Amino acid sequence: MPEEDLAFLRAYSDAQGTSAEAFLARHAHNLRRHLELPAEDPVKAATGIVSPSVGAREAHREQLDKKHR
Repeated sequence: MPEEDLAFLRAYSDAQGTSAEAFLARHAHNLRRHLELPAEDPVKAATGIVSPSVGAREAHREQLDKKHR
């Protein structure tokens, strides 16, 4: 980590009444918990990832049929 960033982290965490290590541990824990949550439906739709339960070939054909009618 660049020294400038480390100095900022130490000053910020001191101002919050905690250590840099505790501050980073808390944020790492929160990030892990966030990433373990299932994605919400709008997020899933935006990714374009097709669910394994969907027949991808059939869904693709249906989409092409709708598009080219």
